[in-house]
This record gives sequence, structure tokens and C-alpha cells, in this order.
Amino acid sequence: MARLPRLTVRWRLIVLIGCLLALFGGADLVQGYMIGEVRAGQASLREEYRRFEVIQAVQQAIIETRHIGGQLNSAIMVGDVAAQTKARKAQVIAQQAVSEQLKRLAAFEPGKAQLISESLASLESDSEKAIHLLAEHREKEAAPSVAEVQRRANLVQNTLDDIAMQERNTSERVLLLSEQRIDLVTWTSLAAVIFAFTVGLPLAVLVGHSIVQPLKKVAAAIADVNAGKLDFELPPLTKDEFGQVALALVQFRDGSEALRRIAFYDSLTGLGNRLSLERAIAVLLAGGNGAAPVTVLLFDLDNFRSINDQYGYSAGDEYLCEAAARLHRFIPEQAELFRFGGDRFVAVLALTGDRSVDDLRELAECVLRGMSSPHLQGPRLLNMSVSIGVAVSPADGESAQHLISSAEAAGRAAKRSGRNNVRFAGGMFTAAMRSQMVLAGDIRRALEHGEFELYYQPIIDGPKGHVVGAEALVRWRHPQRGLVAPAEFIAAAEDAGLIGALGEKCLRMAHAQATRWLSMGLNLRIAVNMSARQIQDSRVLEPLKALRAQGPEAAAMIELELTETVWVERSENTRRALEEIRRMGYRLGMDDFGTGYSSFANLQWLPVDKIKIDRQFVDNMAVSQQAVAIISAVIALARTLNLTVVAEGVETQQQMDMLLQQGCTLFQGYLFSPALPSLEFEAWVADFTAERARYTH
Repeated sequence: MARLPRLTVRWRLIVLIGCLLALFGGADLVQGYMIGEVRAGQASLREEYRRFEVIQAVQQAIIETRHIGGQLNSAIMVGDVAAQTKARKAQVIAQQAVSEQLKRLAAFEPGKAQLISESLASLESDSEKAIHLLAEHREKEAAPSVAEVQRRANLVQNTLDDIAMQERNTSERVLLLSEQRIDLVTWTSLAAVIFAFTVGLPLAVLVGHSIVQPLKKVAAAIADVNAGKLDFELPPLTKDEFGQVALALVQFRDGSEALRRIAFYDSLTGLGNRLSLERAIAVLLAGGNGAAPVTVLLFDLDNFRSINDQYGYSAGDEYLCEAAARLHRFIPEQAELFRFGGDRFVAVLALTGDRSVDDLRELAECVLRGMSSPHLQGPRLLNMSVSIGVAVSPADGESAQHLISSAEAAGRAAKRSGRNNVRFAGGMFTAAMRSQMVLAGDIRRALEHGEFELYYQPIIDGPKGHVVGAEALVRWRHPQRGLVAPAEFIAAAEDAGLIGALGEKCLRMAHAQATRWLSMGLNLRIAVNMSARQIQDSRVLEPLKALRAQGPEAAAMIELELTETVWVERSENTRRALEEIRRMGYRLGMDDFGTGYSSFANLQWLPVDKIKIDRQFVDNMAVSQQAVAIISAVIALARTLNLTVVAEGVETQQQMDMLLQQGCTLFQGYLFSPALPSLEFEAWVADFTAERARYTH
């Protein structure tokens, strides 16, 4: 250590005091600069955090407005004035919320906020105009308004997406600027340390411990931040200037973490969002080098919409959190789970070792079983199930977007094929999928060329010996394959989205047949099968209204038999659609009662007039007391509820006699006749009636 020149004690004290003043003065300046730089970065992060909150609030307010708008449109379509009034009041409140959030957005995006406001105003007016035109059956006039509504909705969504992307880019620039500031602060701090050791070395012996040690911790923390680490060791949170630096670093760390969570994580479940999902898949694809295929499993909750409709959004949020927790339990530990959006989740894992497609199927089946147990939510017991779509690289895609799209397509196929099951993307089963696509194309051609026809199986009143009706069963007269049974093409029609057109075709053919029979003096009811997909599509009401207007007497003879998948999602929309169908004058029946999803509670919840005892109970009557007991209970319940009961699959006289003893009087089955073409059916009815007349005389 260099020695001071020989000075008097007075001058030495003056030099010491001067060094102290210089050292502490310089330290104060450095610390002030450091605090200012960190606080500047912190303020920028807080502003970005606030902007993300505003964007999310605008998006949520618009979603709520559109949800209420959908309720208003549904009320207008069905002519429910009370529901319209309620929806309009809710719409005014929701629009005010949107306006308030747009004002906040205008503070930093005035032009885009104005564009969204104008688009929403035009969208609401055009939407209401289109709905009124559709309600009046003026589809052609409504088409321009519908197109404009879609364009405006897309414009609003795209504008919000642009704002969100712009703010993400801005946040990244803010983080980069903060890192640059930290670099500058680090170098300034190091310069201050060098100054302290060079100029104030004699003083460092006295004050080094109280200054140098905290300064080292500050420099280490800043270096960690500069390296992108947020879990760094903080200096002591003392009441001096170093404590202020430590506090500013804590706030900087918390703000950065909050900003990252907004950008990459779902706020409800805490899972990674779609952006995190795409990054995770991209990392696995980049690191695999073709040796470890990447698997994407998309989980789509089957009945989430009905939970929101019946119990509200709070119950829906709790339901989603429970679903996420269950998925975490049933997927492999090495898989990473994300919330893809809405009621959909995605798991991603690399196929390492000797894992095969069979292993993936076993994994999916395990998830299906684990998710299928009911969820107890307060006093309610809610059913839970998922449809699963699976995609594997490279057969189903070599990029994150392609793999996700493949998994989505497979998930939609799982939904269409009955839900609560798993489907693999095309790369795994290309031959089967090509076959399905060819069959779907044949179905479209068959609809255009009128190759479908109805066969009729009679329904008999046993005690009276009369033919009281018939069930209409669709057949496909294929030009090469001949007559094709429904089991070979109904599932393909549902997968291809053609079941609505096929169902409407059957309704029109049944209505024409009922008109013919009435003109011949045959007062026979015709039962036509209707799938859950048709009921959930509100467009089914239009052909029913048109047939009733075309021939109300024939329409009154048509009964609609609902398959039990209608009961899977007991939504208010389904119930309202069925009630509207009954108001038109059509009777409703529950097919295959006693199996699948049916329950006694459904008879009270849904407006049905008739139930059909499933053939499996009729088949087992002679050998199973349980089957006899079930049939007896069903008949007693139907009598109490004033419902008509039909036993299907009656093939022997013994079965008919046992059913008569139980109180069932209407029968359908091979004991009387198989399903017949219309002309053969008419001839059979004539022969049956004549034979019964001879027998009674």
C-alpha cells in the first residue's frame, strides 16, 4: 500500500475526510444511477403488463357480448319474446363493458380501438338484420348480411391479434433494453469498485465490509439478470441504498415473471398456452434429429358446453381445472400438458425407446378410463369424458403447426364417431381413411342421384290385430354393390358431415309416403330415426317447418325416434329444439330405451311421447328374469307418464305372449314382417288385414 506523504495530522485528516467524501459521493452517484436504470426498466415492464391486461379485458368483453348476441339470435329464431327482452338487457350491459374497455385500449391504440368499435357496431346491426331475415325464411336476402357479419367478426379478431402481437414484440424489446441497461449498470458498478480500490484503498480497510460485500451481491444479481436468469441471489433488503437496489431487483424479477406468464401460460389452469405448446413441439422436433418421433395428443372435453349452459361459467372453470388435474395424473411423467384453448388440452412427448403405436393406444385408453368417472361439484355429479386425437411425427407432420392440425383433425373424427374414444391421424391408417373418404364421396353422389330409399317395418297392435304404423329404415341401392344396409354407411355419413342431408332426405321421403297412404285411406304413423347430430344442428327445424306447411295432415303422422346419444349432453339448446319440434305437431320417441345413455331422469327432462324397449331385453325374456323385470318396470313407468310403449325385435309368439302379459300392446319384429319396400309393404298390409278379418269371422 502506497504511503501518504509526510503531512501534519490536520492535513492527513483533511485528506482522509476528502477521500471519504469523494468515495461516498461517488458511490451515491453510482447507486442513484443504478436505481434509476432499474426503475426505468421496471416502469416499462409495468406498462406492458397493464397493456396486456387491457387487451385481455377487451377480448373477454367482446366474447361475452358475442355470447349474449348468440342467445338473442337464438331467441329471435324461435320467436321467444321474453328471452329476447332478457338478452337485449344483458346485451346493453355487455356493450357498455366493451365500450369501457375500448376506452382503455384507446389510450395506447386509438386507431385500432376506433376500428374495433365501428366494426362491432356494424356487426351487431348486420347480425340482428340477418337473424330477422333468416327467421322470416329470407335466406337469400340474409346472405349479404351474414357475409358482412363474418367479415366484421374476422376484422375485430384480426385487429385484436395484431395488437397482442405488437405488444408481445414491444415487451421483448423492453426486456432487451432492460438487459442493455443492466449491462451498463454492471460496467458502471465495476468502474466504481475499481475506483474504490484504487483511490480509496486506505479507506477500504474501514468501510470495505459495509460497501464492497453488498456491491458484489448487486453485481452478481445484475449479471444473472443479464444472463436471462430470474432466480438470482438478492442483496440484503436493508434500509440503505443497496437495499433500494435489492428491492428494485425484486420488483423487476416479479414484473418480468408476470409478463412471461401472461405471454406463455393459461391464467386459469396454470398450464402453458398455445404459444408455449408450439415452442415445446419445435424444441422436440429440433432435438430429435429423426430418432425420437414427437407425439401430440389432443384432448377435447365432450360435454363442456352443457356445463356452461346449465351451471354457468364459474362451474365451467372448476370443471376445466378438474379435467386438467386428471389429465396430469393419467399422462406419462415425461409428457408436458398444455391448455390449447377453450375445452381442449394437448399433451406432447417424444417416443423414446421401444414405444410403439400400440403403446400410444393403450395410453389413450388409459386416459379415457381415467377421465370417465363422474366429477362431484358441490351437490352436482357431472359426467366427464374426452375425445382424443393423436398425431405422430414425421408421418403426420414435420412442424408444430402441421402436427397440431393433424391431431385436431383426428380429434374431430373421434367426436363424430360417438365421442369418448380415440382416433389417430391419417399417417397411421391411411388405407382406412382413404376408404372412408371414398365412401363419403359415394354418399354425396348417392344423395345427388337419389339412390337412397326407405323400407318400412310394420308396427302391430297385438290385441286388436291392426297395423298401426311403420318404422322407416333407410337403404342404399348402390349401382355396383346392390342394396346396402345402414350399418355400412351411417357412421361414414356422420364422419363426413352428411348425416343432416341424409336425414332431411329421409324426412321428405317419409312425408311423401304418409301423403300417399292418407290418399289410399291408410292411417298409419311413420317413425323416422333422427341422430343427435341433427338435433344439435338447429337447421333441422327448417325442413320440419317446410313439411308441416306443405302437408300438415301427413306431417302429423310422422314420429321422430331419437337415438340415445341425444341424452349425452343434456343442454338447454337440445331441449328447446325438441320442444319446438313438438309444438309443430310432431311426436317424439326414445329409441332403444334401457341401454346406453338412457335413464328415467331423461324421461322427465326431455319431451317424449313414446319409448321403444330395446331388442336385447326382448331376446332375453325367455331366459332372464332380470330382462322381464326391466321390461315390466319400463311398461309401468310409461303407463304412469302416459307414454306409448313399443317392443322391437319381437321374433317369436312366446315373446309376444310374455309382452302382452306385462301390458305391452304394440310390437315390431320379424314375427310379423321384415322391413319392406313401400309397394310390398302396402301389399303386406292388405294381406295381413284380410287374414285378420277372416280369422275374426
